[in-house]
Amino acid sequence: MRLKIGVLMGGPSAEREVSLVTGKAVFDNLDRKKYLPSLVEMSKDGYFWLVQENGKRRKLDLQNKDRKIFDIIFIALHGSPGEDGGVQGMLESLKIKYTGPGVLASALAMNKVFSAQIYFANGLPYPEFIHFTKDGWKREAGKITEEIENKISFPLVIKPVDQGSAVGVSIIKNKVELKKSIDKTVKLFPWLMAQKFIKGREATCSVLEKNGEITALPPTHILPKLGKFYNYKSKYQLGGSTHICPADFSSKINSQIQTLAILAHKALGCRGMSRTDIFVNDNAKLYIIETNTIPGMTPTSLFPEAAARAGVSFSLMLDYIISASI
Repeated sequence: MRLKIGVLMGGPSAEREVSLVTGKAVFDNLDRKKYLPSLVEMSKDGYFWLVQENGKRRKLDLQNKDRKIFDIIFIALHGSPGEDGGVQGMLESLKIKYTGPGVLASALAMNKVFSAQIYFANGLPYPEFIHFTKDGWKREAGKITEEIENKISFPLVIKPVDQGSAVGVSIIKNKVELKKSIDKTVKLFPWLMAQKFIKGREATCSVLEKNGEITALPPTHILPKLGKFYNYKSKYQLGGSTHICPADFSSKINSQIQTLAILAHKALGCRGMSRTDIFVNDNAKLYIIETNTIPGMTPTSLFPEAAARAGVSFSLMLDYIISASI
């Protein structure tokens, strides 16, 4: 008997377009011998639509008559509410199964302050940072600037606390740039983080649960081409970055990267899959940057690429993720 799977994509976040590509890739690679997949699009205003084969859409009522038309929802929503626990909480309240980490793990991983506190509590390396809100910046911009200069120093990174895909991230070299960047970014995102800039090489490592075993896939060394770091364009435009997988670090560093990815996955309580971004500084010291609970599955994405390097096809990778969730 084939499982009926709704691939949930779209949503209102800044990562909507990427989510649509991820959802389509998941839909196309689900094994039709095992699954009966359907595309479900979350609109910008929060409604759910079943995308039919003829391209027409039917509005879904998941709270009532459509609650049982799927055996499980494959969440391919990037950003909020798909990656921060919002959709997970809704599905749990409706007793609908879904893929990936649960409510708490999703919420923790999406929030860079809370996830940092989890990393620190588990002895995992994370760059020094301070955080502040839009209201706090309005009241005490001078005090916050002084604290950033004294505790973090330049260069540093300004980033939203609860966004993914490097949305709103800036590298800051001096005090003038700092004020301009915060003034601009805080208009869009009400909670910001000032984080120590780690000079070094960018890496990432995906974690896949295979038949109950938490496994780190081969690490990837990322060489961005369209920005100073692995920003939105570098992530999602063809030719935006070069991925060396398995990474060309030493075997010792590659092993350390895999260990950190598994430890981060466990510390946050993830399920099925995750991908942790890590910097390797010039002294070969490693720092976790963040953990992604809904990794991209686009043609340029790191997770399926690493799975392929480990001999796991896209379809088999999806099998493992679904199996871990049911």
